[in-house]
Amino acid sequence: MPLAANSPLYAVTADIVNAAKGHDAFDRVKAVLREHIDRFHASGVLAHEEEDDEVLLHASPDLTIYHITLSPGLQYPAHNHLMDALIGIYMGSETNFIYPVDGSEIDTPERQDIAAPAVVHMTADTVHAVANTGSARSGALHVYLGDLTEIDRHMWSPDSNQAEPFDNERYLAGARPIGQIGT
Repeated sequence: MPLAANSPLYAVTADIVNAAKGHDAFDRVKAVLREHIDRFHASGVLAHEEEDDEVLLHASPDLTIYHITLSPGLQYPAHNHLMDALIGIYMGSETNFIYPVDGSEIDTPERQDIAAPAVVHMTADTVHAVANTGSARSGALHVYLGDLTEIDRHMWSPDSNQAEPFDNERYLAGARPIGQIGT
C-alpha cells in the first residue's frame, strides 16, 4: 500500500536525507532521527501501517531508509548490513540478538531488548536477528548509511547457522515464531 499523501513519513524522509548531506552526516542523521522518533512516540500511534513489515522510503548510494513495523511474536533470520545503521524505535520494542561470527557460522547471541523511544547504532560489522517480543506491532525507522538495496551482504540460515547470500524474499519468508530460530 502506498503512503497516504499526508503521511508524516514524507517529511521525516526529507529531513533525514537533508541531514545526511555534508559534514558530520552520522551525527546530524542521528539527531534528526531522534527528534522524529520522540515526536512519533508522543503521538502513540504507528506513523504507517500495512500488512508488510517493511516499507522502503528511500534508497540512494549514501542512504537507505525503511519504515519497519514488526509483527508480535516473530523473529527474522540473522543478517548483516555491512554499513552503519541507526534504528529509531518509536512504538513498542525490538529485541536484537547480536551474534558473534566464527568464520561463516554464527554463535550464541547476546540479547538486547530496546523499548521506545530509542535510537540504537549498529556498526557495519554487526550480525543480528530482530524480533518483536511484545504483544502489539512495533514501529521504527531503520536508517542505513549506504545503499542497502544494492550491497552484497549475508543472512544466516535458521536451520544451519551458515552464511548465505542475502535475499529479501527469503529473509521475509524466514520469519518464524520467537524461539524457533537458534537464539
